[in-house]
Amino acid sequence: MRRRSSALTEVREAPSLQERKTATRVLVEHHEVLRGLLRELTETPRSEPGRRRALTDELFDELWMHERIEEDVFYPAVRDITPAIAAAWSEHRQLTDQLAALVRADPSSERFDRELGVLHDVLVSHAHLDEELRMFPEVERFADEELLVDVGDSLQTRLDQLRSSQRIRAFLRLERALLRRTAR
Repeated sequence: MRRRSSALTEVREAPSLQERKTATRVLVEHHEVLRGLLRELTETPRSEPGRRRALTDELFDELWMHERIEEDVFYPAVRDITPAIAAAWSEHRQLTDQLAALVRADPSSERFDRELGVLHDVLVSHAHLDEELRMFPEVERFADEELLVDVGDSLQTRLDQLRSSQRIRAFLRLERALLRRTAR
């Protein structure tokens, strides 16, 4: 009979509240991912349409996942804390529409640059001005720490699940292909 490794039977303490991320920290960190992709896309010249297309695809996927975690986990958890949720849902629709316009545009065209500029403005307005400067401080002021950390755990778990799901990746590839097909 084989002996079990002591590492497998070792009881580990759960991380303390200070070691876990709050919901707002998880979301701000993901906002940074989105801003980084936008920055990289903006800095990539028209002469590299393949690179621009790949970055657009990555931005599409990350923004879709971000909207899912906010709409499925965060907004329901804080809807009684802040009245800003209704506006946030509306801004997500605007982001989705603008991202679709970007995906449809030829990455080597002026239109792509214009659509990217509009998407940048909409994303900065939603993520930074509306959420990070208004909604998140309000949530942090009125929600208890344990709720914020539990929701943070749920957000991170859901984001990790979405990122690792082959089914979701296939769905997003199909979604982008359909958007590009309608551009013709």
